[in-house]
Amino acid sequence: MTPTTSPNPATANLRSLCVLRSLVLAVQIGAAYFAGEVLGWMLPFTTLNLLFIALTAFSLFCWWRSYLTWPVTQAELFIHLCVDVLGFSAVLYFAGGANNPFISYLLVPLSISATTLAWHHTWALTALCVAAYTLLLFHFVPLAAIMPSHHHEDGGLTIHVLGMWANFLVSALLITLFVFKMASALRQRDAELARSRERSLQDEQLLAVATLAAGTAHELGTPLSTMKVIGEDLLDMSEASETRQELTALNLQIDHCKAILQKLVDTARNLSNLEDEQVLLGDYIHALIERWQLLRPGLTLDLTLTPPLESLQLRLDGTVSQALLNLLNNAADTSPEDIALSISRAQSDLVFTIADRGSGRPDNLSEVRSSKKDGLGLGLKLSHATANRYGGSLQWLPREGGGSLLNLRLPLSRISP
Repeated sequence: MTPTTSPNPATANLRSLCVLRSLVLAVQIGAAYFAGEVLGWMLPFTTLNLLFIALTAFSLFCWWRSYLTWPVTQAELFIHLCVDVLGFSAVLYFAGGANNPFISYLLVPLSISATTLAWHHTWALTALCVAAYTLLLFHFVPLAAIMPSHHHEDGGLTIHVLGMWANFLVSALLITLFVFKMASALRQRDAELARSRERSLQDEQLLAVATLAAGTAHELGTPLSTMKVIGEDLLDMSEASETRQELTALNLQIDHCKAILQKLVDTARNLSNLEDEQVLLGDYIHALIERWQLLRPGLTLDLTLTPPLESLQLRLDGTVSQALLNLLNNAADTSPEDIALSISRAQSDLVFTIADRGSGRPDNLSEVRSSKKDGLGLGLKLSHATANRYGGSLQWLPREGGGSLLNLRLPLSRISP
């Protein structure tokens, strides 16, 4: 059994509009024939029938359209609402115009627009509704049953009719202004809640990586220590030079495994340390480079940091330094030569730029991926998560002369004391 997927919000809005249009059309048809058959009102039924047929055909078309795979845009929804306003106004034209009590329904499409469409669409629909109401005050097919109490003998407008028009105008403006603002505030709140959930999920992922690293360290530390002790004992007991060379190589590999394990523990410690620390940018960067060169002793790094920025005070946690180390390590793995780190200030952001001469290019510029052949991209993913948690971004750019630039942008408002 194939699971059904929910339509996107725009398609759901179009289907809701189709339901509303069908109900209103059914009420209009029922009201027209009730007025003619039961109340005996003289209505132009031939013209109204043609209009109802056209509106029914449009309603069926919209139902069919709502199940197509084409994306429903705001412009399309706006056109649907305009057709509803014009079609309803045409029905009112043959049924007494603005004197018809159903005239207030024109506020319904306006309310829908205020809650679902953009500002300019809502104002345009407001103008259309007010224009339709105003024209129906003067141009309509008279309906004797509802006209006498609302018009003078000479056919002029009464204060009551003008008051209805003024009430509609005020109601339309209030809906456009306040309902639209309230709907926008709700959409902004939903967007902020979604961003908050995303940041919480990223923090959980970081914690999961740290927990996994700690568990791995605990499990591998003991067997590696045991292997190291046994290897040294065997080396002391061996007399053959060839065997001693092999045991020495084995011990070196064990030491290398322990160094990798220690690096994993350090990474977990940095990911778990989310407490902010106030530092000077110059001291922070130089300590970071010293730490990186311990991991990459044979490589050089070209640093660009202007003196005014060296004295800049920052409030950072351990994930930022780990993010920069991940980016530097990725650059070193991609191209060990011509690696550069520059720090600059761009408006309200502090930008860390890591440059390399590799040929890696992301498949999607909005998603940074590892360019290494066997890389899983975990370091870049964690760096991206750190940038997002601070409200910043991680962006890939081509480097002049070939290579890549990775810009880690952090808002100064989030990292300044």
